[in-house]
Amino acid sequence: MFDMKKVAGNIKTARMKKNMTQMNLADEMGVSYQAISNWERGNSMPDIAKLPELCNILGISFEELVGERSEETEIAERLMEKKEAEVSLEEMAKVGPMMKPDVIETKVEETLKKKGKISFATMVSIAPFMDKETLDKMAEEVADINFGQLCALAPFLDKSTLDKIVDRSLQSTKTDWNNVVAVAPFLSKSALKKIADYLVENGQSSILVAVAPFLGGTMLRDIMQDVEMDASAMENVHIRIENGSGDEIDLDDLEEDEVAERAGQALERGEDLRDYLDYMDEADVDVLAIKALEAGYDVRDFLDYMTEDGVEKLAFKAMELGADIEDYLDYLDEDVIKRLLLRAMKK
Repeated sequence: MFDMKKVAGNIKTARMKKNMTQMNLADEMGVSYQAISNWERGNSMPDIAKLPELCNILGISFEELVGERSEETEIAERLMEKKEAEVSLEEMAKVGPMMKPDVIETKVEETLKKKGKISFATMVSIAPFMDKETLDKMAEEVADINFGQLCALAPFLDKSTLDKIVDRSLQSTKTDWNNVVAVAPFLSKSALKKIADYLVENGQSSILVAVAPFLGGTMLRDIMQDVEMDASAMENVHIRIENGSGDEIDLDDLEEDEVAERAGQALERGEDLRDYLDYMDEADVDVLAIKALEAGYDVRDFLDYMTEDGVEKLAFKAMELGADIEDYLDYLDEDVIKRLLLRAMKK
């Protein structure tokens, strides 16, 4: 894999030698300012189709851009020369950050026509660069998936796809449930309930202890009525969040507005708010983020859970408070960034 930080540094160095701003380079390349910013911060790589143009504008060779000769650079050069047919799917995965999803999907289709199937290991390697719908269809067709292996693919799959895999596993006598805990964070509550019921019915309560932290409080109480479990083992199951009054609350059991209310209470107590974000409506996160910023919290973890308008308002509020907004830029469009720059220049 390319050293993205090294490539990022080389792009920035070459740009500055040309006395170009990021906006200048963006205009020359026909891409957004955010794209250049992401390249120079090592958050993403330029598309392979853009590399010859980038090297030409910066006045450097491809080898100078990537910093060294490697298997990846050789693969990239073949692709730059439009020799996709000579590159295998496994090789394409090695330069995945620089590939457009449709190019990888075309190679997937070609590979399936030639070989009839794609290995699980290859599927895992290309998962970060594929369209979710296509990946879901491929995963559904893989037989006898091991849960230890599935954990590497689970973050890229839809919950409904994972549920189908669980249903298939419940019907198989070959399923090894020992590693199911690795996949548990990605499963729906209904799938977890089916697994828990299966484990109870088949006398595998020791595995149930491992899965328990991902079950809702109500669900776990119902299951516990049907099975005896060692008390010391249950003491190690951390599934609840203290609400400040000594009561234990499972966020899975609450409605979104109730979670938002409790998050507000946690903010007033100066507690960590990150555990609440997965259970909140985006609009509620927007409101909480402003309050948290004003209270002196680091709100970068909020950004993935917010609306675009919410991030924009948060960025302007951060500027008013004199806070750094660099991490906000990936979530804002070019027009908003320009407005922020104008605001900054007026100060």
